[in-house]
Amino acid sequence: MAAIGSIRKHGVLLIIIVGIALLAFLLGDFDKFTYIFSNKNVMVKVEGKQLNERYDQEFNQNLLLLKVFNNKQTLSELETYQMHEFTMEQILEEEVLNNQLKGLGIVFSDEMIMEISEEMLASLTTQNPNQYLVKLVEYLAPNGDYQQAISLITNIEDYKNDERARDIYLVYKAIQRMNIMDVKRKIFFSLTQNGVQLSDQLAKQVGENNQTAITQFIALNPNTPVFNDVKPSVSKKEMKDFYSKNKNRYKRTANTRDIDLAIFQVAPSADDLRTIEDSVRAKYNRFVEASSIVQFNIDEMEGTMDSTYYKRSDITLDTLASLIFDRPVGAPIEPYNYNDMVWYFGKPYGVAKRADSVQVAFLVIDYQSDNNPTSTRTKESATALKDSLENLLKTKQANIFELTPSYLGGRAATDTTMWVPERGTIPDLYNHLLETPVGDFYTQENPNAFVIFGIIAKTEPIEKRQFVLYYEEIRPSDLTISNIRKSATDLRHAATSADQFVEEANKRGIQLVQGVDIPSMGSQILQVQNVREAIGWAFSPETKVDEISEIFNFENQMFYVAALRSIHKKGVPKFSEVKGEIEQELLAEKKKEMIQTQVQDELSKGATLAQIAEKYKTPVVDSAALTFTGEAYQNRQVESSALGKIFSLPTNTPSVVTGTNFLYVISVNSYGDAPQLSQNYQIEKMALSNMLFGMSRAGRARTEEVKMKYFKDQLDVVDQRYLFYSR
Repeated sequence: MAAIGSIRKHGVLLIIIVGIALLAFLLGDFDKFTYIFSNKNVMVKVEGKQLNERYDQEFNQNLLLLKVFNNKQTLSELETYQMHEFTMEQILEEEVLNNQLKGLGIVFSDEMIMEISEEMLASLTTQNPNQYLVKLVEYLAPNGDYQQAISLITNIEDYKNDERARDIYLVYKAIQRMNIMDVKRKIFFSLTQNGVQLSDQLAKQVGENNQTAITQFIALNPNTPVFNDVKPSVSKKEMKDFYSKNKNRYKRTANTRDIDLAIFQVAPSADDLRTIEDSVRAKYNRFVEASSIVQFNIDEMEGTMDSTYYKRSDITLDTLASLIFDRPVGAPIEPYNYNDMVWYFGKPYGVAKRADSVQVAFLVIDYQSDNNPTSTRTKESATALKDSLENLLKTKQANIFELTPSYLGGRAATDTTMWVPERGTIPDLYNHLLETPVGDFYTQENPNAFVIFGIIAKTEPIEKRQFVLYYEEIRPSDLTISNIRKSATDLRHAATSADQFVEEANKRGIQLVQGVDIPSMGSQILQVQNVREAIGWAFSPETKVDEISEIFNFENQMFYVAALRSIHKKGVPKFSEVKGEIEQELLAEKKKEMIQTQVQDELSKGATLAQIAEKYKTPVVDSAALTFTGEAYQNRQVESSALGKIFSLPTNTPSVVTGTNFLYVISVNSYGDAPQLSQNYQIEKMALSNMLFGMSRAGRARTEEVKMKYFKDQLDVVDQRYLFYSR
C-alpha cells in the first residue's frame, strides 16, 4: 500500500516520465527524440530563426510568378519542386547578404527599400525598364494597352487587399524581392572585390611572369579509346590515406538518399487497342446512319451541337485542319487515329464567308440586381434610358462616341472601342454584330445591364466552317491497369532488401532506375519524373535502409515501387560512402601520370609532335600564343592549371604537362619579354584581380557563385520541408 500511495503522490510526474520514456522507445533513439521535440513544428530554420511563414509566403509568390510568366494555370510536379529549391536558395542567399552587409555596416532600412522599389517602378517609363516588370505589363495587357497596365503596377500597393488583384500583387512582391536582392548582391560583391588588398610583391611577381609564349602543342584526352590499354590500379591504403587528408572535400551540405525505383508504365494492351477501335468504328457507323447530327447527339448523349464558325488557323493540329477543310461540306470524316492517343471522326456541316472580327464602340446601362446590388438604377429606369439613347442614335441626334464618356461601364475614358473576335464570343451575339451594318447599332440585354454596340468596322470576310468532331481517348482498360498493378504488387512482396529488389526486377524484365544522392525536396530520380511520393517516403523518419515501399500510383499513368538503399547524413561522410568516388578520382590521376610517362618516354626517344599526334589521333595546334595571365578562352582552351607548368619549360624542348582534365604535349618556341611594370603596379594588380575574380562576365558569375556557396554552407540551417511537402 505504501508503494501505491507513493505512486499516487507522484502520479502526474510519473505519467510524464513514463510518457517520455515510451516516446523515446518508440522513436528508438533519444537524440532523435530531443531533436524532433525541439523542432516539432519547424519547416525551415536559419541561424535559429524559424522561417515557416516566410517560406510559405515567398514560395506562393514564386509559384504565381512562374504561372504568370509562362501563362499557365497549373504547374507540373517538377516545376513545383524547382520553385521549392528556388525559394530556399533565395532565403539562404538573403540571409547571407543581410549578415555580411550588416558586418560591413550596411543595413537596408525601410526607406532604402522604398527608394529601390520606386526606382524599379519608375524604370517602366525609361529606356532600360526592369525586365520582370515588362513581362508583367505584357501579361496584363495582351492587346497592347500598356499604359493602363503600367498605371495598375505603379499603384499596386493600393490593391494589396483587393481580392481581384491579389495574385498580381503577390507576383509584384516576388519581383520586388528579386530586385532588392539584386541591389544587395551588387553592393556586397562590389565591396568584397574592391576590399581585397593585393600586395605590391604579388603584383610584381605576376607582372614579371606575364610573358607570352609561342608554342606548338597537342591536347590529349585520357578518356579517349586510344588510351583504353592504360589500366591504372589503386590500393585500399592509398584511398584511405587520401580520404584522411581530403575528407572535408566530400562534406555533404544536405541529407540525401540512394533510392532504387521499379517503374511500371501503364499503357493500353493489344486487346484494349482492338476494343477501342471497334467501339469507335461502331459509333461512326451509327453517326453516318443517323437522320441528323442533332438526333445523333441526343441518342449518344453528346450534348448540344456546336454552331460556331471556325477559320482554318483556329484548328491547331494541321492533320485535323486538313480533315475539316480539305473535303466537301457534308462529307463524313472517317475514324482517324492521332498518334495512338485519340480517335477522331465527324463532319464539316456548314460553310460561310464571314468577318473574323468586328470593331465596336459600346455603352453600358447597368441596373440593380442580386449580382449588381450597388447600381442606383432599377431595371425600369435602365430600360427607359436605353430606349432614349437608342432614339438619339436612330435619329442621328448624337453618335455613340459622344455618348460613351457618360456610359463607360468601368472602362477608362480613353478606352472607347474594341475588336470583338468570333472565336470566344457567344455565337448569338456575334451573329447579331455581323448582321448589323457598319454605322448602325445593336442592343444586347444582359442579367445586370443593357449594352448598346455601335458597329465601327469589320474585317474582310474569309471562309469559315462549322463542324462536329467526336473523339475517343486511347486509354488502358481497368483490367489492364489492374494487371499492371498486380505486377508491381508481386515485385513488392518478392523482395525484402534493396539488393533482392534489384535482382527480382532484373529477373522479371522490369524497368529499374537507381538514384544516388537524391535530395529531400526532389521530384524526379534520374530522368523519371513525378516520383515525389517515393522520395517523400524515403525521407520519412520511420523509413529504414533496405525497406521496400508501398505501391505508388501517378494518375494511372505509372505505378512505381521504391527501395531505400542507403541514407547519407549531412556532414563529413564515412570512408565507405565515398570509397568509389575516391577510387575513380585516384585512378583518373594515375592514368594521367601513366600517359604522361608513356608519352614523355616517346619524346625522349626522338618522337616528334606530329608523330605523337598521328599515333593518338589528335591535331597539332601550331604557332599558338599563350599568355600567362590569360583565361582559358584566350589561351586556345589550355587549362589554367597547366599554364604555370608550361611557362616554366625551357624553349625548344618538347615536354608533357598535365592539366585538370587533359595532358598537353607542348614545345615552347620562344618567350616574349614581360611588359614593363606599371607605376604602383596598377596594371599588374588589375590583371591579378581579373585572375582572382574573373575577367569575363561568366568568370565573375562563377566566382560570385563560389563565394555565395561558401557563405551558405556556413549557415546553421534546419531544413524539414519534406515533412510538410511530402507530396
